[in-house]
Amino acid sequence: MLSYLFSLLIITAIWVLLVQSYNLSFGLTGLFNLGHIIFYGIGAYTAGILNTRYGFGFFENLLFSALVAGTFAAFFGLLTLRLSGHYLAIATLGAAMIATVVATNWVSLTNGPLGIRGIDEPELFGQVIQADSFGFLLLIPGVVVVCNILLFRIFHSPFGRILRSIKDDETASRAVGKNIFEAKMWSLVLSAAFAGIAGTLYAHYRLFLDPSIFAIPEIILIILMVVVGGRGNFWGAILGTILVVIIGEVPRFIGFPNNIVGATRNILFSALLIGTMFLRPNGLFTFFQKRTE
Repeated sequence: MLSYLFSLLIITAIWVLLVQSYNLSFGLTGLFNLGHIIFYGIGAYTAGILNTRYGFGFFENLLFSALVAGTFAAFFGLLTLRLSGHYLAIATLGAAMIATVVATNWVSLTNGPLGIRGIDEPELFGQVIQADSFGFLLLIPGVVVVCNILLFRIFHSPFGRILRSIKDDETASRAVGKNIFEAKMWSLVLSAAFAGIAGTLYAHYRLFLDPSIFAIPEIILIILMVVVGGRGNFWGAILGTILVVIIGEVPRFIGFPNNIVGATRNILFSALLIGTMFLRPNGLFTFFQKRTE
């Protein structure tokens, strides 16, 4: 039971960072990007490859994964950010599908469907921090807290207000002289960089990667967490993530058979989304909204 709760806390912390990164581009800026999971996967694979092939450590990988994911997002944005609405959604969804194919078939780089094994656990001051130790429980949430502090400052900065204005009325923002494309680009790049860091945390926790990290259903779960918390609501994204994770673990905690746990989760998630849309379309945690404006 203790190891189960330990794992749940670590995974929840990683999800919080991933969802908050998406909240920056989708929630705050209004970029309906269905390919956000690509940046998470790129960050994880960057960490896995650099560690297993070149001996890069955990803290080095945090930096390089953010740089690689952010750089990829810049090229990705050049191709897609001229689009908007459902056109952007369809284009980025296609990119996410391509990412899965590339990860599966580029065997020389990703080891294909066999994945990358033997990723090292984090090391600090010459001491290995094992994945089931208390130190790991401090390290991963610690990185997530630091990243969320940075994201909080972005949300509250003049740049964050520009992003919010783009989501509310892009035409009005352009009319007062704001460079809409540049702002969207930076939103996407920063969002991808933080998603890449989340991918690094996942890689050094699971110690194994395979192409399933690019799975399309993952982005649906991320959108659910943002919508439940409230789009653009900083604290709402955190609470929405925690709520969805808890609801998702209810069938397992109650003791449902393994063969129906997945289906039960989908029913619960669907009910949560429908209820949110009908009762609180701006999110369940709107009482925190003013803190992010």
